[in-house]
Amino acid sequence: MAALEELELEEAFAQKQMSGATFARLLGWLRPYRRRLWWNLVQTVAATISSLFGPYLIQVGIDRHLGHAEPLTIASRGLVLISVLYMLNLLAGWGLSAVQVRSAIRIGQGAMNDLRLAVFEHIQRLSLNYFDKTHQGRIIARADSDIESLDRILTWGLNQLLSSSLTLVGVVVLMFRYDWRLCLAVGMVLPALAYATRLFHRYGIEAYREMRRISSRITASIAENIQGIRVVQSFARESENLSRFREIHDDYGRRVLVAARVFHTYMPVVGFLSGLGIAIVLGYGGQLVFQREITVGALAAFILYIGMFFGPIYTMGDLYNAVLSTAASAERIFQLLDTTPQIRDRPNSVPLLPLQGAVQFENVWMRYDSTPEDRWILEDVSFQAKPGETIALVGSTGSGKTTIISLLSRFYEPQRGRILLDGVDIAGATLQSLHNQIGVVTQDNFLFSGTIMENLKYGKSDATDEEVLRAAQTLGTDDAIRRLAEGYQTKVSERGGNFSAGERQLLCFTRALVASPRILILDEATSAVDPQTEAVVQNALERLLHRRTSIVIAHRLTTVRKADRILVLKAGRIIEQGTHDELLAQCGVYADLHSEFARHA
Repeated sequence: MAALEELELEEAFAQKQMSGATFARLLGWLRPYRRRLWWNLVQTVAATISSLFGPYLIQVGIDRHLGHAEPLTIASRGLVLISVLYMLNLLAGWGLSAVQVRSAIRIGQGAMNDLRLAVFEHIQRLSLNYFDKTHQGRIIARADSDIESLDRILTWGLNQLLSSSLTLVGVVVLMFRYDWRLCLAVGMVLPALAYATRLFHRYGIEAYREMRRISSRITASIAENIQGIRVVQSFARESENLSRFREIHDDYGRRVLVAARVFHTYMPVVGFLSGLGIAIVLGYGGQLVFQREITVGALAAFILYIGMFFGPIYTMGDLYNAVLSTAASAERIFQLLDTTPQIRDRPNSVPLLPLQGAVQFENVWMRYDSTPEDRWILEDVSFQAKPGETIALVGSTGSGKTTIISLLSRFYEPQRGRILLDGVDIAGATLQSLHNQIGVVTQDNFLFSGTIMENLKYGKSDATDEEVLRAAQTLGTDDAIRRLAEGYQTKVSERGGNFSAGERQLLCFTRALVASPRILILDEATSAVDPQTEAVVQNALERLLHRRTSIVIAHRLTTVRKADRILVLKAGRIIEQGTHDELLAQCGVYADLHSEFARHA
């Protein structure tokens, strides 16, 4: 349902946008390169003028040296001179074009790289609620294929538009200079050309919007299946998933055919009208030649200029085709960039000073965007943790444990109540100063591509190798890392796939210790550790938690026995709290959980 709602919003957004405004904004990414761009456009003007000069040289060659009774030697010398001038003009145009092409590529790629960096930066700043309701594949499509599709516009768009416009204006002026009657004859095909262009715009933009929308669904489907490959294979869903993917892919194929049909109908129409214009001019102009009202050379030059007249129209049609194809991508990219993070620094936010570690929840109520208004994930939750205390959160799935630590990290904000650190409301603190003092170890055990050393420094990029070694020795991971062939320089594959779940968890613990946060959050951090490894981790955790305020979530009650206080949650409320022994003595929910755990241990 969330995916469908997102798709409907995306389509509604696309329909509201004006392509002109969208592409004006897109071309704004060329502004940092404006000096180089102006020089590039000057080169384009020079190359265009060079191309316009060619037919005139041909006219001179025909009329002066083939159309007059002059000695053969003089005619030959004249033709050779015209040929040399024609070749020099071609070489000049080729040289200008070569320089202009290299410059255009630098400009276009620079703008695309800037846009890609802006998208990447913005994605990292978006709040978690955006990722909750947006498919991973759609986000990847915006940062990858959508930006890549802008290459034609950002690299060649302005050059081709300027060159084609100048060519059209220049050709029209020169054709009127030769004979206005022939210009009117050519104008007979222009109404049909205008009508074809209007239809192309009408059906083309819709066809390309649909094509890009389905392309996004393909990317989302692939990303979803790769991410959930274990579930796919364990439930033997390969065939059914393939069938569903084939439906999406077939739909995409149909959309591509529609877009291609629109484009490849328009271009032959332009070609036909060009040929029709030449045929009209050849017939009518031939009569004018017989009547000696124009010269053969002038007619030949005029016909060449007709080809140059329809050439830019063909180019601009192709460019407009790229514009239509890119419009949906640009709209989707700007939709992403215009998405305001729900959680961000407030106008008067101030950095948090180094924390002592006091945590306080005051009457906190919380529900997510997708949660019905009459259902709260947390209801009137209040508790305190003194500096250096370890607070454990226990309860069944959906009781609100993860929501508490998400609020403490300010990944979300409560609808009611406050969360204080050392007496300061975290809503008024800058996010960076807050996250710099909170360390989080989750059950995902996410490792990034790179070396082990780079991963261990992830939370503190300026940490020295000696700090990393001390942390690894404290936690007991140093020996295991050194046994690897390349030690701390061992490469980590995507998501740490070349390490076991237990090894990944130990590395994540070490990473948290290197960051040395004042407040530590452990979210099911020992869920994938085997009993033998758990004993090692428990000993190391005592050192990791020492003198740090810690919030611990764990289903394994052995992990929370030594907590200073255990909070038992049910349906978003704290129903019991106390030490391990105190809660057992109450014979309540915690005691039942402990008994059940003991039976399955």
